[in-house]
Amino acid sequence: MPVASDPKAPAFKVRPARRGDAQGIVAILNEAGATADTQTFNWIISHPEMEVLVAADALDKVIGVVSLSHRPLLKVGGRAATIDELGVSKAWHRRGVGRELLKRAVERARVLGVKRLEVQTFQGVTPELEAFFKATGFEPAQVGVFRLK
Repeated sequence: MPVASDPKAPAFKVRPARRGDAQGIVAILNEAGATADTQTFNWIISHPEMEVLVAADALDKVIGVVSLSHRPLLKVGGRAATIDELGVSKAWHRRGVGRELLKRAVERARVLGVKRLEVQTFQGVTPELEAFFKATGFEPAQVGVFRLK
C-alpha cells in the first residue's frame, strides 16, 4: 500500500468486494443508469464464477467497482471472461480509478488462464468510452448480439 506522504500515491485502494459494500456499489451503478439492487449483488458476490473488486477511498467508502464473470467456452477452447460492470462515482471520474480497476480485472483474467476477455456496455458506446477502452488495450469486436424480448 502506498505511503500517505507520497504525493504520487493514489488516494484510493483496490480490494475484493464485501457484502457491506452492496449499497455503495448499487449507488455507483445506478448513478450510471443501471437498475442494480443489493439482493442481486449479494447473489453475484457468492457466485463461484464471479469476481468483484472495488476501489475505496481513504475512509474505505466504495468509489468504483468492476465485476468479472468467467466460464468455460467451447468456441474458444478454454475459459472466457466478460467484464460485466465497470463503474466509478462521478466525483472520482478522470482520476485513474476506472483504469486501475480495469487493469486489476485483466490481471485476474490472466491468472485464470482466460483465452478471451470482453467488455460489455449496455448504455451504448460514446467517443469517450471508446477512447478509454482503446487506451487500455481493448478494441471494438465485430459481434452480433441478440436479446430475447
